[in-house]
Amino acid sequence: MESPDAVSRDELSVNVRYPKCQDNPYIMILWYSAGSSDEAMDLSALGPVPLELDPRWLSSRIDNADKYVQYFLVGDKQYPSGYAPFFVHPGALSYCLGESTVFHIPVLRYALQAAPLCENQALLAGLFKPLQEAIGRRGVVFFEGVQAGSPLAELLLSPDSPVRDLFHVVPYGPAYTRRLIELSAGAQFEDYLHTLGSKTREDIRRTRKNFSVKAKNPVRMIRYTEPEQVDELADALAQISRKTYQYHLLGLGLENTPEQIRQLRAAATCRWLRAYILWIGDTPVAFGLGYHDGRTYFGHQVGYDPDISKLQPGIYLHTEVMADLLADGICRFDFLAGDNLYKQRMSNKFREERHYYLIPRGWPGTAYAHSLVAANCLSETIGRWLDKSGLKERIKHLVRTSTVKHSKGKD
Repeated sequence: MESPDAVSRDELSVNVRYPKCQDNPYIMILWYSAGSSDEAMDLSALGPVPLELDPRWLSSRIDNADKYVQYFLVGDKQYPSGYAPFFVHPGALSYCLGESTVFHIPVLRYALQAAPLCENQALLAGLFKPLQEAIGRRGVVFFEGVQAGSPLAELLLSPDSPVRDLFHVVPYGPAYTRRLIELSAGAQFEDYLHTLGSKTREDIRRTRKNFSVKAKNPVRMIRYTEPEQVDELADALAQISRKTYQYHLLGLGLENTPEQIRQLRAAATCRWLRAYILWIGDTPVAFGLGYHDGRTYFGHQVGYDPDISKLQPGIYLHTEVMADLLADGICRFDFLAGDNLYKQRMSNKFREERHYYLIPRGWPGTAYAHSLVAANCLSETIGRWLDKSGLKERIKHLVRTSTVKHSKGKD
């Protein structure tokens, strides 16, 4: 449901200008809310449009009436010189200790997974006033994966930024390293292996050699890209996902619901879907769900049956996927947000990123922001102490293992 304080998503508010302040280095250029329609929008003047900002991709993520895309533009609606599409949905500010959520506050969340596109980065500062007016008092903005040192990061973090007059800028979680694989056009699988560390290469070769032997049944990987494959894919994803700790502890599992099937089929129809299932005999044991755009593959979710973890199914599947991608000329693999040892070992490039909430100043936003900052500080302090004492990984392993075992007992 839309916030009662928010500007209507179909309203076109183009009649307010934000002048440049003599003492402010940021140029305040007119942005406006262009509603939720992407009809006849030509973004070619803005250069390559990332998959996360593609209007068709965003539309495919809408699976019920309380989700929509709010477009903010500069200039002509058909040929904009600035473009910021926010995915709007009911969400929550989560107050966490480690991986456990203590409580949460419902909000209307305006999320953006990549930096807005602008012909000139000086346009960016003008976005935030109309954005504040649109979200209302109980809305929040969520910028996911803001690259360190980027124009957006500098705008959010500068104490002189006009953003600070309108919003509390609250980092969400610690800064993290985003991992990638980048190879030259025409690269082969062996070229990829040579970009990794010697111990990692040795481990990969050993895993690939031993996996089929230790599996004891025929091993095969199936690639899913077509709409007619979606039903089988969704069923296999759900079977594997229900066995993982992410499903039971974090609520991040995949289910073969009508909404999930519709999204997968839409992605397949647009030629984005590229998912993989690893089978041992007739049993699905690992998955990689991703999408590709041009020469880049986005690895959205991976998972495997914990009962075969000693076989290293994640590494085996990843290497099979890489060989398949490179054979089709897809030479860039984006592991997306978050970092872990698996991503560190399998990648050859990285960049620093962080998530940020923008919470409106005033009531109740200021109360939300201060309490969220306090909760984050407490969680990070406890996390650092546990990490230093060596207890963090042991507790994680214990919680995840017990969660999966408990779920099996219920089944």
